[in-house]
Amino acid sequence: MGFEELMELFRHPANWNLPGNLLAILVGAIYLILVGPLRRLFPGSAPVRPGKKIWFLSGLLLLYFTLGSPMDLLAHELFSFHMLQMSLLYLVLPPFFLQGIPDWMFRALFRIPGVRPVVSLFTRPVVALFVFNGLLSIYHVPLIFDRIMANEWLHAGVHLLLGITALFFWWPITAPVEELDRLKGWKRLVYIFAGGALLTPACALIIFSDTPMFALYKEGSALAPILTPQQDQQLGGVLMKIIQEISYGVALTYNFFLWVAQERAKDRIRKETDTAAPTTFTGASGKPQTNP
Repeated sequence: MGFEELMELFRHPANWNLPGNLLAILVGAIYLILVGPLRRLFPGSAPVRPGKKIWFLSGLLLLYFTLGSPMDLLAHELFSFHMLQMSLLYLVLPPFFLQGIPDWMFRALFRIPGVRPVVSLFTRPVVALFVFNGLLSIYHVPLIFDRIMANEWLHAGVHLLLGITALFFWWPITAPVEELDRLKGWKRLVYIFAGGALLTPACALIIFSDTPMFALYKEGSALAPILTPQQDQQLGGVLMKIIQEISYGVALTYNFFLWVAQERAKDRIRKETDTAAPTTFTGASGKPQTNP
């Protein structure tokens, strides 16, 4: 399949998920109403900056493109597109929603019985780190992968679970709610490095395997006859690793400069406090006296 044929897939309206399109529009409209006219219904709410709205709506657009466009069809034909889809869903998309939802909306959600304890547990850095990366690695065990891909409902359920755990993984990095911000400064940098390290073995196994690992993709696809199944598999592993490096690299860079700015602000406040503090010395009487 050449570039023109690939573009033709995206041009054909029948290859786009119309119900998914309508659902995305509905969710976007509900979000804008909740952060706009109905904001007063939420205790402690505040005006939402345009930037936050752009984050959320961009995430919604990316979600629809990933699941509702011909990419979803290609993901069932080519392992490389499957890994591209997975990478966008779990390594790129979560920060868009976490940054786009205001903290007062999260706090309203926490008032639902049982929600806050679950979120509090699974957003603990160590738990979030190992649960998400562990599930993503287990998902790519060939026997488990083949079983999941053979059942449509199981496939949808596993993707939903991975999506939720991806949000938990990104929570300590984005810290959308102050009271659940457990990582600050250099600790976030270590967390991001650890996330990249834990994902590397699964990518390496896929890239350096001598044979195709997954039954669905062993026969190859007429959509890309120039790629053997093994080459398609290797390309998929490379794509996931590259996207992970870019995504985590952006998060690492942002949090590094944020940490530097915070440390400089602390130093400035400390110097100002030291300058403003009165000087004391010992007078002839032997008692401490304040320098006027």
